[in-house]
Amino acid sequence: MKKHSLTFCVFLFGWCSLAVNSASPAPPGYGQFEGRQTHPIGLTPDGNRLLALNPLDARLSVFDVSNGANREPVLVAEIPVGLEPVSLRARHDDEVWVVNEVSDSVSIVSLSRGVVVATLRCPDEPADVVFAQGKAFVSCARNNLIRVFDAVTHLEVGQVSVDGNSPHALATDAAGLNVYVAFQHSGNHTTVLPASAAPAQPTPNNSSLPAPPQTALIVAANDARVPYQVLDHDVAEISATTHQVLRYFSDTGTSLFDLALRPATDELWIANTEALNLVRFEPNLRGHFVDNRVTRLVLGVGAVTPFELNPGLDYAKLPNPIAQAKALAQPMGMVFAADGQTVWVAAFASDRVASLNPKDGSILARVDVRPPPLDGSPNDSRRMRGPRSLVLHEGLQRLFVYNRLANTISTINAAQAELLAETPVGSHDARPLPVREGSGFLFDARLSGNGTASCGTCHIDADHDGLAWDLGDPNGEMTTVIGANLASHDTRPQSRRMHPMKGPMLTQTLRGLAPNQLLHWRGDRAALRDFNPTFRDLMGGSLLPDADIDALKTYLDSLRHHPNPNRNPDNSLPATVNGGNPTRGRSLFTLHVNHCAVCHTLPTGSDNNVDDLRNFGGNQSFKTPSLQTVYQRVNFDSRIGAVNVTGFGLGHDGSNGRQFLPTVHFYELDELRGADFADVSAFLLCFETGTAPAVGYGRTVTRANRGDAEVAASLSLLEAQARGTNLCDLVVRGRVEGRPRQFYYDKSLVGYRSDRAGDSSRTRSELLSLLGPDDALTFLGTLPGDGRRLGGDRNLDGILDADEPKPLLKVEALPDRLRLSSPLTSKDWLLERAVSPAGPWRPDLELGTPSSESPWLYHPFLEGPREFFRLRRVW
Repeated sequence: MKKHSLTFCVFLFGWCSLAVNSASPAPPGYGQFEGRQTHPIGLTPDGNRLLALNPLDARLSVFDVSNGANREPVLVAEIPVGLEPVSLRARHDDEVWVVNEVSDSVSIVSLSRGVVVATLRCPDEPADVVFAQGKAFVSCARNNLIRVFDAVTHLEVGQVSVDGNSPHALATDAAGLNVYVAFQHSGNHTTVLPASAAPAQPTPNNSSLPAPPQTALIVAANDARVPYQVLDHDVAEISATTHQVLRYFSDTGTSLFDLALRPATDELWIANTEALNLVRFEPNLRGHFVDNRVTRLVLGVGAVTPFELNPGLDYAKLPNPIAQAKALAQPMGMVFAADGQTVWVAAFASDRVASLNPKDGSILARVDVRPPPLDGSPNDSRRMRGPRSLVLHEGLQRLFVYNRLANTISTINAAQAELLAETPVGSHDARPLPVREGSGFLFDARLSGNGTASCGTCHIDADHDGLAWDLGDPNGEMTTVIGANLASHDTRPQSRRMHPMKGPMLTQTLRGLAPNQLLHWRGDRAALRDFNPTFRDLMGGSLLPDADIDALKTYLDSLRHHPNPNRNPDNSLPATVNGGNPTRGRSLFTLHVNHCAVCHTLPTGSDNNVDDLRNFGGNQSFKTPSLQTVYQRVNFDSRIGAVNVTGFGLGHDGSNGRQFLPTVHFYELDELRGADFADVSAFLLCFETGTAPAVGYGRTVTRANRGDAEVAASLSLLEAQARGTNLCDLVVRGRVEGRPRQFYYDKSLVGYRSDRAGDSSRTRSELLSLLGPDDALTFLGTLPGDGRRLGGDRNLDGILDADEPKPLLKVEALPDRLRLSSPLTSKDWLLERAVSPAGPWRPDLELGTPSSESPWLYHPFLEGPREFFRLRRVW
C-alpha cells in the first residue's frame, strides 16, 4: 500500500445553514421585486469562474468551472451586493461590476476578497453595464440616459442623454469604439387618437348589444390625424470616446431585451418581440398578439432583417399541441459562438433554448430546460424555469443558462445540444414555495393555445409593455359593476353598465396590487379568478383550475413597487419638481374643496370605486386609478409638434400627455388657480409608492472613507429611516476583521447586532473601528421585515447564522483509498484542499459535493507530501 499522509482541518469561514434551496418560512407580507434582468450571468476573462446573480438574496454567486470534467458548476462563494441585482460584467479576473435595479447603484466586487469594495450611485433603475475605452457605461432606464464612469478611479466622467424609452441592454463593438443601447420599451410607432378625434366604433356583431361607447383608436404614429411626432428609436450608437450619440436605428422590434455582436462582422443582433396592437379586438388577436423574433442589424448600411422564431406556424389553429411542443416565446438572451456561425437564444416564456444559423435565422436545435411534468400531463407551470440569459464557455463547449424563475443554472453541452445538469444559483432560496410556483402561471407561454405568448408577454416582468391594446369584443355581453357616486358623497350602491367594446387601454402594472381592490381599468374584475377567461379568449388556451389562479395571486401579492426616485432619501418631499412645490401641492391635493383626494384617497391614490362617469367627462365608467406610478408615465406630450419617445400618455387609453397634469381627465377644479396646477402636478410626480426611498439605498464603507462627513451623514439617514415605522430595515454585510460578517440594526437598542447570539450589540463607531485595510462593509436599507433574513438569520429558523450547527466530516482509511463521509447535503459548504495550512486552498473538484443520493466522497491515496482538507462556508 502506498503511504499517504492526510491532515483534516475544519476552518470555519462563515457558519452553517443546512437549508438547501428549499422553501422556508417567510415574514408576514413577504415582498420581492421582479427586476428587469439584463445580463445576470457571465464568466471571468480566464474562463475559470462562472458568475450569476441571486436577486432573492441580494448576492453574487461565484462558481468554479475550471474542471471541465464536472457536469455542473461548483459554488465557491456568495457575495452580498445591492437590492435586485440585474446585470453583471467582469472587468478582469478579480473585479466584477454588478448593477442593482432597486438600489440604484453599481456594486464593485473583489472576488479574491469576497466583498463589495465600492458602491456607485446611479439614477433610477440602472439596467446594464459595459466597458469601453477604460470607462464603464451604465444604462439608467427611468431617466433615459447613460452614465459614464472611469473604470479605475470610479469617478463619473460624463453622461449621455438618449432619445429612447427605457435604455436597457448594452453592447460594444469588437474594438471598443462604440457602445450600443437597446431601448426595452422602444414601441412600434403606434399611438392613439383620443376619443374626441376618433371615428365611431363599428356596429357590434352581437345584435343584442347597444351602440358601443365613443373611444380612442390605436393608429400608426404617421397617421395624418396625429399632430405630434413619435420616434421609433430602438437602438442607439454612442461613441465611447466622445460620448456623443452617433445615430439611431429603427424598426428592429417593439420590446427589446438583449443585444449581441456577431464576431468578425458588423452585425448587431437584437432579441425582441413585435407587438400587434394595431389589430383591433380580442377575437382577432386570439393566439397571436406578438411575434417572437431576433433581428439582424447590419451596422454599416443600417439594413434590418427580422427572423421569426416560429416560422410557418398556423396561428389560426387552436389548440395546436404540435406548436406548443416546440414554440419559442419571448427571447430575452443571446450569445454567439466565437466563430460567429451559431447564435443561441433563451426563450424565457417557453422554457427552451435554441441555436440558430445566423445566415438565415433557421433553427438548428432546441433544448427544453423544464423538468418533465410529475403527473404525466403535457405541462407543469409550477416548475417553470424561465431561461433569461446565456453565457458560452468555448473551451468546455458548455452553454450556461440562467433560469430566472427557478433561480437555477442549466448546463448544456453546446456541441450536442444536450441538457447535462441544473444547479441552484445560491445555497438558499428565500421564497415561500407558493410564491415560487405561482410565478409560472404569469409567464408560461405553454398555457397558450400554440405556445407563443403568456400574460407576461405584455406584463413584462409583472409590469407593463408601455403600449395600449384594444381588447374589446363585438361578440361579447354587457356586464354590471357596482359603484357609488363618492365624488358627490353619495354612498348608495349604483349599477354601472359596461359595454364589451371598451376601446384601447394601457397595459397596467401588476406590482403593488392592494388587497381586495377591484381589478382592471374599469374595475370589472372583482378578483384575479375573473381574469381566467383571458387564458382561453386571448391566449387561445384553456381555463386554469382555481388552485392555479390562486397560486398566481400568491405570487402577485408578493410584488412591491419600486421607490419613487423624486422623493428625498428620507422620504420627504423635495423643495421643487418641474418648477412646482410638491409640499404645497400635497396640501392642495388633500384640501376637500379641491376634491382631488375625495376619489384619489391616500395612501394609494384610489378609493377603489367606480364613480359616476359624468364626474370625469368620460364615455364609460372607470375605476379611480392609483397614482403610485404617475412618475413613470410622463414621457408623452400630445401637443402639436411635440417629439416623443413613446406614443402613450397618462389616460387609461394612452391619451393625454404630461401637459394635462394634474387632472388628466376632465374635472372642474374651480378652486385651483395659476401655480396651483404646477404644485399639485409636482406632488403627483412624488407620490409615494408604498416603498420608501431608503429601501435599497446602500453605502460601502472602508477604512479609507469611514471618517468622511458625507459617509457619516448617509449612515445617519439610514439609521433614522430604520427607526421609523415601516420605512426600512437596515443591514450591514461584508468583511470585517478579515472575515465575512453580517449585522442587523436593532432600533430598540440603537445598535448593530451580529449574526452570533453571544456577541454584544455594537454602536456604529465600534463597528467601523473593526475595519482592516482589506475590509469593507456595505450598509443597506431593505424592505421592512427583511432585515433579520439578510442580516443574520438567512433561513429564518430562529437560530442566527453563526450559531447554526456545523457539519461533520468523517475520514476513514480503506485499503486503497480514504473515504470521506458527511451528512451534509447543503451546497453552502465547500470541501477544499491544500498542501499547507497556509494555503493556497482550492476546491476539491475531484471529490465533488455530497448529496442525499450520494453522501460518500472518496479520495484515492496519493504519493507525495501530505495534504490538508477543510470545509469552508461559501458565504
